[in-house]
Amino acid sequence: MASLLILKGANQGQRLTLDGKDHITMGRNRDCTVVIESPAVSRVHARILRLGGKLFIEDGDGQGNFSRNGTFVNNQQISGQTPLKDNDRIKICDFLCTFHDAPTRPPLPSWAGGAEPEANVEEEPEGTSTVEATLGRLSNNQLLEAQPTEKISALLEISTYLAKTLELDTLMPRIAESLFQLFKQADRCFLILRDPADPAKLIPKMIKTRRPGNESSARFSKTIVRSCLESASAQLFDDASSAPQFALAQSVADFRIRSVMVAPMCGAADGTPFGVIQLDTQDRSKKFTQDDLKLLLGVANQAAVALENVQLHTSLVSQERSRRDMELAKQVQRSFLPQTLPNLPGYQFYAHYEPALVIGGDYYDFMPVGGRQVTLLGDVAGKGVSAALLMAKLSALARFCMLTEPEPAVAITKLNDELLLGDLLDKFVTLAAVVLDPAKHQVTIVNAGHVTPMIYRQFAGTLEDAIDAESCGLPLGVMPGYKYNSVQAELRPGDSLLLFTDGVTDAQNNKPKPSRFEMSGVYEAVQQVRSVPDEPITPMRLGERLIKAVKQFSVGTNQYDDIALVSFGRVS
Repeated sequence: MASLLILKGANQGQRLTLDGKDHITMGRNRDCTVVIESPAVSRVHARILRLGGKLFIEDGDGQGNFSRNGTFVNNQQISGQTPLKDNDRIKICDFLCTFHDAPTRPPLPSWAGGAEPEANVEEEPEGTSTVEATLGRLSNNQLLEAQPTEKISALLEISTYLAKTLELDTLMPRIAESLFQLFKQADRCFLILRDPADPAKLIPKMIKTRRPGNESSARFSKTIVRSCLESASAQLFDDASSAPQFALAQSVADFRIRSVMVAPMCGAADGTPFGVIQLDTQDRSKKFTQDDLKLLLGVANQAAVALENVQLHTSLVSQERSRRDMELAKQVQRSFLPQTLPNLPGYQFYAHYEPALVIGGDYYDFMPVGGRQVTLLGDVAGKGVSAALLMAKLSALARFCMLTEPEPAVAITKLNDELLLGDLLDKFVTLAAVVLDPAKHQVTIVNAGHVTPMIYRQFAGTLEDAIDAESCGLPLGVMPGYKYNSVQAELRPGDSLLLFTDGVTDAQNNKPKPSRFEMSGVYEAVQQVRSVPDEPITPMRLGERLIKAVKQFSVGTNQYDDIALVSFGRVS
């Protein structure tokens, strides 16, 4: 008799007979065969069809309209018509039921006073299998019903101990010891987890035998474990070696598995099994009972909570360690940047640095070289750790090249070759290099693919390009042997040079629709500085106003890219 047993949702515990029905609908619509009252469920969410004498399930209403949130069978989202097998679990949002297509005995008496429990214990027909019982998820109260006082006490003791344990290496042996105390007939205990990276792979986290020294030869049956995981229910076998469903599992016979119990450990969030506890005996005279199965499921529930707590604790510790490492990396990266601004008579300098993440790939530097002042501002493509590591290397090489080559264009050419020679780049770097001669009030500019440096001309009140497009070279790390050119510009009293990375122009705003700051935002910010009367326009005011304008523009959105800005100029 084909049927659906509702495990979670309206009419929980109800069994719906499917025999005689060729078309069954499930959804929010009142006309559906199975009504699921949830706003997350589509009007006709799924259908069960009888085709060629077999039952299939498909997502949607069969007319090309699929559900919003999908239909899942055994935790796998289905596409197309999927055949249903006995004990398949059908999940639609928060609704859960199991499909059964085999003769079943009447349900066992309830533990909770007459009503059928949320997940019942069912025996298979005599002579068809050695399966004694299956047991779905139960509440703690249901599990404690009908248990002897000493076993309830032992279960509570285990729960208390597991709740205090946050070390996996300590937790695993303690679970095994507790199980051997509760189940005197058990010879072996296995705790098996799914590999998070590959759920099909099973990892034995703990193997314990009652006789010390036998662990090395103990093996578990993947067939039994996978059966438990797929059904998400505890199972009891009188003699697993003769069970029809394990007829092809040579491991069951090889490992001499007789009476065996398996119970799933399920995640608290979605109830998906992430592991299994298996107990077995190799003695025909020692058999587990259905009460043992209930108790094992109770221990498995507590073990699942304890393991999730351990995993959460481990994750939090790892996150804290990563946070400290990133904070240290941030401090180290900051140490590469100048701690003070240049102090030149008649000149003012301003600098701002703000990574999009904890650390970034933008970079600036100041260095005096033979009576001249060198200013560098660069941007490694990308952001985060990889960009920050390359930025650190760039900082050291740039200083070396600028200090050993008096001609800026030659120094940047050498820097490009050094980066490529060491095979340090899997990404390019843009860089603007400016050498100020304060005696002549003249700057020499080399631009390696960077955002064009700008000059604010005090006498005209204009912001103009400091270098033309033809004089701009390729980014560093693109072409070996590339020759860079330089241009000169004069700084008159009140003039300021403005350098910034594309984190300024690429800043984003989602209101009222996505847009970018772009160069128009730069010009507008400078215009706002000019609009304040009776205040001199200094490099500091220019830099601060531009950074403020970027932040106001992108308020409410995450910073899109690293931002670095340097401005300097004549104040007298």
